[in-house]
Amino acid sequence: MNRRLLRHTASCSLAAWLFTAALPAGEAGAAAPAAPAAPAAQAKGDSAGAKTDAASKDAAAEARALKEAQAKLAALAKEGTTEGPSVAADKKAPAKKKATAKKKKKGPAKAGSKAKGKIKKGTKSAGASGKILNRHLTQGELQGILATTRDFSGTDLSGANLVGYDLSGANFSRANLQAANLGRAKLDETDLELADLTGADLRGASLSQARLRGTKMVGAKLEGALWTDKTVCRKGSVGSCME
Repeated sequence: MNRRLLRHTASCSLAAWLFTAALPAGEAGAAAPAAPAAPAAQAKGDSAGAKTDAASKDAAAEARALKEAQAKLAALAKEGTTEGPSVAADKKAPAKKKATAKKKKKGPAKAGSKAKGKIKKGTKSAGASGKILNRHLTQGELQGILATTRDFSGTDLSGANLVGYDLSGANFSRANLQAANLGRAKLDETDLELADLTGADLRGASLSQARLRGTKMVGAKLEGALWTDKTVCRKGSVGSCME
């Protein structure tokens, strides 16, 4: 029994001694791994330096990119200023082309309008030549005929004011001269065949060698008119010449 107790105490004391002996070694073992702290710190420093280097490199790259972008913008601005007038000219050129195209389009229209004007003038001149038979001639048309053909055949000149007009040699055949004022007008050698002079005023007019075959002269005033045979119609001559 005592032996077992001794063995037990001996083993306990040995364990305690081992524990106490092992305690500094544990502390030393614990302290030993602390040595690599310096490499860790150095690694951290290296990583921090690498990070700063990378940041500086990134900043430098961004600065270079910024400078390149600014250079490109400056180049584009220069190109815009140099190419601006040409671009404007190019823009103006189509506008000019469009304007010329419009002018070209307008050209035929104007030509057409001129042609129409000529046609209208032609119709007037045609009417002046004796083709206006369905209406009363205006004073302007009468003047136009007198300046050209002097052909009033078949025209309507009723009530026209022809006082003192030189109508010698004109063609008034089948013309309507009712109530026309022909006072002191020159009708020498005029063609008045089948003309209607009903109620016309022929006082003082000259009818020397005028052709009066079939002419209607009912109520026409002939006082002082020079008749076809150069005799002067007496006062009160109405419808026929009183010698």
